[in-house]
Amino acid sequence: MDATHRSILFATCCWAAAASLFFSGSAETADTFRLTVLHTSDLHGQVLPFDDARDSGAPGSLARVSAAVTAIRASTDHPVLLVDSGDTLQGTPLEEMVHIRWNEASPTIEAMNRIGYAAMAVGNHEFNFGMGPLRRAEAEADFPFLAANAIKAKDGLPAFQPFVVKQLGQVRIGILGLVTPNIPGWEEPAHYEGLVFQPMNEAARHWVSILREDENCDLVIVLAHTGFEIDLETGETDGTGYENYGDRLAQVAGIDLLLTGHAHQNLPPRLLHGTIISQPSSRGRVMTRIDLELNQTEEGPASIVSWHGENIDLGESEVDQVLAGTFEPQRRRVIEALAKPLTVVDRVVSVRSCRLRDCAAQDLIHRVQLKASGADLSLASLLTGSTPDLVPGPVTSRWVRSLYVYPNTLRSVKLSGAQVKDVLEHAARYYDGIECPVDGPCVVVVDPDVRHYNVDTMQGLSYRIDPTRPEGDRVRDLRRNGRPVDLQADFTLVCNNYRAAGGGGFPHLAEAEVIWRSSEEVASMIDDHLEDLKTWSPEADLNWVIAPEIDGEKNPK
Repeated sequence: MDATHRSILFATCCWAAAASLFFSGSAETADTFRLTVLHTSDLHGQVLPFDDARDSGAPGSLARVSAAVTAIRASTDHPVLLVDSGDTLQGTPLEEMVHIRWNEASPTIEAMNRIGYAAMAVGNHEFNFGMGPLRRAEAEADFPFLAANAIKAKDGLPAFQPFVVKQLGQVRIGILGLVTPNIPGWEEPAHYEGLVFQPMNEAARHWVSILREDENCDLVIVLAHTGFEIDLETGETDGTGYENYGDRLAQVAGIDLLLTGHAHQNLPPRLLHGTIISQPSSRGRVMTRIDLELNQTEEGPASIVSWHGENIDLGESEVDQVLAGTFEPQRRRVIEALAKPLTVVDRVVSVRSCRLRDCAAQDLIHRVQLKASGADLSLASLLTGSTPDLVPGPVTSRWVRSLYVYPNTLRSVKLSGAQVKDVLEHAARYYDGIECPVDGPCVVVVDPDVRHYNVDTMQGLSYRIDPTRPEGDRVRDLRRNGRPVDLQADFTLVCNNYRAAGGGGFPHLAEAEVIWRSSEEVASMIDDHLEDLKTWSPEADLNWVIAPEIDGEKNPK
């Protein structure tokens, strides 16, 4: 028996012991009902414990979820209900190449079928490839895709199944699904054509009432693809109420378990406004377990009399080798496709300092966006800081997809010079001062509330960011072709569809006139660009810098 097998066996035994202590207060009788709920979220296509982009092992995965679920089911004689809160069909080359590019069955859905999921909420990333692939995956699933607040505009009816009811013995369990309503703020309109999205708390009040009163449910579980719009420790709002509804949902009467996702937080089960809430990180690295005991009476519905919950770390736990082996032929095809050399690079490329100084990797994205669109200006961010360094030699599609990790397309919009500056000022919120200790070099202070993928740079003009100035006035020396930018002039600006739809809260972009759209994804455009080069000689043009004013305010003429 290897170490990982012993560890998962030990964890299972510990859970059995904990459950024994938890249930020891009252022996099970005909009036009691026990249930274990297992919950994952934001799997993002992570079927296997493998990072396709890095060609190496990875923590978590459905293969590890499968082994853990099998062990838990074997350790108990009461029902085990396995559910998920969405963002399933996007996120790994295995899922996206097999399901989208090769138009084959979704590996993620096939794995979830094998493991025995009971229901899944629809997530915002389910819409990344449009309704066609989403509906195809839904048809492949042995479990329902739930989204009670996704409504067909033409008739006001739900576009997906709102809920499912499970009859376990004498107990009726209602499972309601909800999706964050900010999808129009991120997605191309064509990807959700004909749909509107209701506020999650409003939809929850309506459907929970139906589950309680019409469906006579004893227990109501809400699978919500959303995070929390407050700090759970302080109760302070965090400004994400447009996409996160967790606190408002926890206040809806009649919800017993609120199982959330979207924000990728590891939130072990706890009470919020009297509702049991939790969130299990992402990519199968964590699984929530909640053990419930309900009483059953003839007078009315069963109710929870005691519960115990925990988030189980599956990062390096045992792998279901049978499930993993099922997808090995597909994995090999993906690895072969990703290993295809596109060109050769003649110097080292690194992303490690791309938010502190202009860099060749980010300029590659700008160059591709400008080439494809013919726009005046390009706006782009570094989407991840974990892209591996390139050394001189072949450049493959694997590296490109480790640099550009989302399935974005492009849009060009028309902005004035003043609006262009506003866009840059929004990105410059990240740079929040400079500290110069006596015994060390000066460092830039950054705002941790600004997510790294919302720190955009712009190509097509030059500028300086002064972190010592007030927010909204940090972008200085804004020039195009050596001359100060005319704030009244019009410019075309290309960016990805997420940003163009208002993602990240950038001003003006969502309301701007759209000049051009791409149908091809940015990663594929980068592939094509590099394939056209005999040799890639990456260089940053240094069109922007971070620097405070030294000798007073400069007044360019």
